[in-house]
Amino acid sequence: MYRPLKASSDTELLGLLLEDNETAFEEIYRRYFQKLYALAKRRLYDNQQTEDIIHDLFLNLWLNRQKIQIDSLQNYLLRSVKYRVLDALDHHTVKQNFLDYQLHINQSSNITEENILYADAMRLYQENLIVLPEKCREVFLLSRAGLSQKEIAIQLGISENTVENHIAKALRLLKSRMAEFISPNALFPLFFFLFEN
Repeated sequence: MYRPLKASSDTELLGLLLEDNETAFEEIYRRYFQKLYALAKRRLYDNQQTEDIIHDLFLNLWLNRQKIQIDSLQNYLLRSVKYRVLDALDHHTVKQNFLDYQLHINQSSNITEENILYADAMRLYQENLIVLPEKCREVFLLSRAGLSQKEIAIQLGISENTVENHIAKALRLLKSRMAEFISPNALFPLFFFLFEN
């Protein structure tokens, strides 16, 4: 039963998927798992996290097969992986910043107020990340994840000058909207990590 689907086009597989055909879903999984895994692994460097992201993507595809509007299966899957990887990188940055912050507040007597301010700052940071243009946000998050401008340029197939321009644009917007948290007297020195060039 599986063999005939191996020769099916992505469009045919999508049609079958809409009819709740599990074999079509399995073929989509077989066809794209390795490609998506390799793409995510280049950015995450963590086997388990990479595998979790890909499995979650396919689970989401199956559970939402009746709701998702897909024109090109390959483009949809590649775009979904990209966003999930960026989200994971951003989550890692936020988590690390929070751990750094916890070290800071352990020495503070007014923990509740600082927790509230920190939560406000992180919420504002996330809100402002979302409004960045897609490519600008992608470049900025990769830079915060520790990739050099050269590595980002190679990975995204753009010039280093373009990478530098995207980072500068993101920093300008974020610094202007989060000035109260990144001033020299800011409560959270860890925000300097996010906004250093």
